Amino acid sequence: MYTYSTPGVYFEQFDIEPQIVGPLRTDIAGFVGIAARGPLHQAVRVASWQQFVSTFGAHIPQGFLAYAVQGFFENGGRLCWVVRVADPKTARDGWARLLDDAGRPTLRLRASSPGSWSRQLSVSVIRTATDRFTLTLRLPPDQEETWANLTMRRDLAAQPNLRPQAGLTPQAEHPRYVEKVLNDSQTGSRLVVAEDLGSTTPAPGNTPRRPEYEWLRWGRDGLAGLTTAHFVGDAGPRWGLAALEPVDEIAIVAAPDAMSAPAPPMPAPPPPPPPDCGSIPNGLVTPTPDARQVRDRQEEEWPPPPDSRAIQEGVVAHCERLRYRFGVLDIPDHLERTEAVLDWRQPFTSAYAALYHPWLGVPDPLGLAGQLRFVPPSGHVAGVYALTDLSAGVHKPPANEVVAAANDVRFRLDDAEHGEFNTGGVNVIRVYPGRGLRTAGARTLSADSQWRYVNVRRLLSMIEATLDRDTQWMVFEPNARELRRDMERVVRSFLDQLWRRGMLDGASADDAYSVQCDDATNPPQDAADGRITCLVGVLPPWPAEFVVVRIGRTRNEVETLGQGVGGDA
Repeated sequence: MYTYSTPGVYFEQFDIEPQIVGPLRTDIAGFVGIAARGPLHQAVRVASWQQFVSTFGAHIPQGFLAYAVQGFFENGGRLCWVVRVADPKTARDGWARLLDDAGRPTLRLRASSPGSWSRQLSVSVIRTATDRFTLTLRLPPDQEETWANLTMRRDLAAQPNLRPQAGLTPQAEHPRYVEKVLNDSQTGSRLVVAEDLGSTTPAPGNTPRRPEYEWLRWGRDGLAGLTTAHFVGDAGPRWGLAALEPVDEIAIVAAPDAMSAPAPPMPAPPPPPPPDCGSIPNGLVTPTPDARQVRDRQEEEWPPPPDSRAIQEGVVAHCERLRYRFGVLDIPDHLERTEAVLDWRQPFTSAYAALYHPWLGVPDPLGLAGQLRFVPPSGHVAGVYALTDLSAGVHKPPANEVVAAANDVRFRLDDAEHGEFNTGGVNVIRVYPGRGLRTAGARTLSADSQWRYVNVRRLLSMIEATLDRDTQWMVFEPNARELRRDMERVVRSFLDQLWRRGMLDGASADDAYSVQCDDATNPPQDAADGRITCLVGVLPPWPAEFVVVRIGRTRNEVETLGQGVGGDA
């Protein structure tokens, strides 16, 4: 460090050699599916199950997204991005109007996102002063917001006692003006958006007294018109998977609602109420809770059966195009016979995705089919991927791992079936006596043997993504030998770090990786074209799928004679 005593201009030299930050995170997942509420076709960062519920709502019968995200977090996932899909043309926000002293509409409360969820959102108003009111919003089972001391006064001009000593203009906004309070992006309501309707009733008579209806109305989910395009979003608007594209940190992708959710039986309508039941003044009628719930069930929207294969092909294409992502796919629930499952798997030939079978029986708060509901396993498996990445590293196969938050599987497979699925490239989830539910496969959908295993593909993707990030500084640098030496040093340093952490095989560094960036890999014409090429070879750890223990018998005892390990079938 220099010590300066004389004023002037000083020049210092310092080392600007780039430093490797380390491997990119590979545990972050992206989910696309059907939710109760939340923004449509926008990627939302979610760091816990509680945050998902507050943004997208809990479990619904029409889809599996909530079950998948819950399974992700309960299996060890820590961070994901979620996109809610629906038909934007038919999805509608629910709303309610509040009336003033003259019975005129003065304030509209619009649901914060489209969907029939808003029909469960109740509104109550208590007048607390001539120009003040308290608004209470309740959404079952346990969400409630109370906003006290609200006013319809837009500014402070008419209230001298509230004026500050200086600096007030006639346009100064009232701190409790209802739109200002409820619509604040940081501290405002998570349930509604307020809209001042500009009632002609003079203040303070324009202050709300009561709602026109006690629940928001007219909300629609936009599910009846749901199509493959809403999931895949390749052309036109950024729908579904396309909404995940700008989020660079996503490494695992799942679309559990590519699978069809069967509709439960519709409840019988309740008997009609007595003539005066549910009546309130001024001829406005609020339905009884039981009648309203039955009505809402009868008006529920259900998506048409999805084109499961087209959506899954979209997931695979998404991961292949972005290169550093890996898709976790499900087998349709109705496919039980081994031949049918393998027929479903046969058209897929990608190293960027894997199939899992069968579905998982998870505790169901909706009680649609008893205590358990069978759901696609992709969300739980994505959580297993994340936990393995965080606890060991992406180089470890996400297999022989416990599947948490699931009580059973739809089909219990035996060893013979397991063998057929493993050879056919379908990863199974099995119940092992005394060991619980476990993932029992780690194969991709690739026909190329070098990309057969999930951990190999994901490890190489991580290496590519990290080097892509950590060599960006080289762009537009002079394409000379010094730059090639810098690149080789950066790449070699990173791969050596991986080898020392056990993420590459090999008894020595030379066995584990190779790096070449010299005149041989960069002929003069490439330099003239502004291109620099670095050849990298790595030895990933291949899974030991088949561990053979040879046991022999001597005269006095049984002893282990040796072990053999194989990674191929």
